[in-house]
Amino acid sequence: MSPAAPAGERVQPARPLTQQAAPLLQAVRQAVYASRIRAHGPGHTGGRAAAADVRAVLGSDLFAADVWLETAHFDRVRRDAEALAAEAWGAERAWLLDGGSSSGNLAWCLASLREGEEVIVARDAHVSILNGLMLSGARPRWVAPRMHHALGIPLGIEAADLEQALRQYPNARQVIVSSPGSAGPCTDVAGCVRVAAAHGARLYCDQAWGAHLAFHEALPDDAIAAGAAGAVVSVHKSGPALSSGALLLAGDGADLARLEHVVRATQTTSPLLPLLASVDAARRDLATSGRERLDGVLAAADWLAAQLRLVPGLYVAGTEDLGLPARRVDPTKLAVDVSGFGYTGWEVAAVLRDGGTVPEGADARRVYLVLGCDPATALSTASAVLAELLDVSHLLATSAPHDDQQLNGLYAPENSALSSAWDLITSPADQVLTPRQAHQANAVPIPSQTAVGRVAAEPVTPYPPGVPVILPGERITAAALEVLATVVTAGGHLHGCADPTAETLRVIEAS
Repeated sequence: MSPAAPAGERVQPARPLTQQAAPLLQAVRQAVYASRIRAHGPGHTGGRAAAADVRAVLGSDLFAADVWLETAHFDRVRRDAEALAAEAWGAERAWLLDGGSSSGNLAWCLASLREGEEVIVARDAHVSILNGLMLSGARPRWVAPRMHHALGIPLGIEAADLEQALRQYPNARQVIVSSPGSAGPCTDVAGCVRVAAAHGARLYCDQAWGAHLAFHEALPDDAIAAGAAGAVVSVHKSGPALSSGALLLAGDGADLARLEHVVRATQTTSPLLPLLASVDAARRDLATSGRERLDGVLAAADWLAAQLRLVPGLYVAGTEDLGLPARRVDPTKLAVDVSGFGYTGWEVAAVLRDGGTVPEGADARRVYLVLGCDPATALSTASAVLAELLDVSHLLATSAPHDDQQLNGLYAPENSALSSAWDLITSPADQVLTPRQAHQANAVPIPSQTAVGRVAAEPVTPYPPGVPVILPGERITAAALEVLATVVTAGGHLHGCADPTAETLRVIEAS
């Protein structure tokens, strides 16, 4: 096994290993067989001390696999697994993460940003990026995703928009984008990498939903392959790993020594080894058979989309509808517009769940489906989803639908509240404080109707449209409050704020 390499160097296994190997999984397997007497933690001692109902839900095998590896042994096999992951994604270095992509985003921000430093950030950033900005003290300069107003779908960041942002903020030396989006559209990552490089900046991509992109040429650009300095991938979202299993990937130009230090500082020293072993095995399967697997998944996704378009009341936007090139949309994610049924996506999703079909999510207009990375499962899931939606179509056809104008009014381009949302997203906000300054300031909750002009102490992201309209350190506007009220009235969800009803908002004290 590989010795501990200097933190700033690319890690290479000392022994010959191919992508067919899964060194961490093998180490866990050997430890399970060798652990007849467990005179070590964890305290459930192979599951014997765990409650019977917990074992019934989680399974005895999971407890048996929750073994302890001597620290030096674990460090060696972990580095072997990370070296293989770096090779699989074409990265300089990879780190196994047991805290999901969120922990990777935090580590990257802490390692690469400094107090007060300007950084260009996509406005549709995940909350973990916002938390990374707060921890690092960097000053975000926002660039907005393009939006398809009629469909209410974010389309990602265009290179031309990033060019404009970098001209406006020439001191920025880093760009952070998030891609793919939940509905499938992706940022022009390759174009944005080129633009950033031309301005002396590097690009980091929160690619949580795109672990599979590196393994099929018909899919959108993988960030590392496109030249990004770094990316994070949730191997559990679009790969066959356990939930929270992810990888932080470093590309050319990344500070490997600093990243090594920060990643280790932000990860637990007592990881759940079955989780990390599942990431190791998922890497093996994607690297050795990912293309064949994705061939089947893409075929199932294409078939399902075509069949759903034949169902009255359903609509699945294609790349031509979105106005994007084919390789700017991830087809393994389907955003199924159910508004033609006269019901919201939340209502249709509830009916699906009652029938045993659980979608990824829903909003007022759509139900979101993810087909995974196994072709047989993707095909059976696609067939089952189609049958369930046909049943829902027949069921709802016999019920009294909501008024179409009431349902669709939230999404109409002429709707003043939603238009204000697009304006908020596409126009620069009055950034009074950095997220870190806002976090460290005293905050108080106040009635929302009195919050105009105050400085926000918390982020507020309405679904729809799923993009923040209020961020910590920004001055709150009447337009933002109108958007929040409209979304709540329509049954939408507010994410990131202490009061999901938006009756109160946390603001900086005496701001």
